[in-house]
Amino acid sequence: MENLVLTRIDDRLIHGQVMTAWIKNKGADQVVIVDDGVAKDDFMINVLENAVPDNIAIGIFSKEDAVTFFSEPLEAPTIILAKTPQTLEYMVDNGISIDEIDLGGMGAKEGRERLYHTISTNAEENESFKRLIEKGVDAFIQIMPQNEKVNLKDILNK
Repeated sequence: MENLVLTRIDDRLIHGQVMTAWIKNKGADQVVIVDDGVAKDDFMINVLENAVPDNIAIGIFSKEDAVTFFSEPLEAPTIILAKTPQTLEYMVDNGISIDEIDLGGMGAKEGRERLYHTISTNAEENESFKRLIEKGVDAFIQIMPQNEKVNLKDILNK
């Protein structure tokens, strides 16, 4: 998809220094958060709108509304942020072309096991990543722009 510069999974969504680095690295003018819960939470919407630099546009959508939004050409370099791979899988299954996914930050919580360094996933998330990879999505881990990419397929197959 033209103007889609980064698709990233991070359960913290916009995390100060990390997102600032990615926005600068990718030359993004727009960040789109896709999360059903956040899209209904006025407090979180306000927090996230205040977390991005003033010169960056932000959109916050449910996954259904995101499919509608991304069905039209993007007008600016855009970063997609989601908390889980299932959200992005839904988008792909509904006709949205996502070439690559960067698994940024998924923290430890009940039901998750350590996958790689500080990244934790559960079985359902791992299966979603595997299905995305089978559909031709390049999934990798790259915490910050200066880090090397680590192929997620290799880690999931260990």
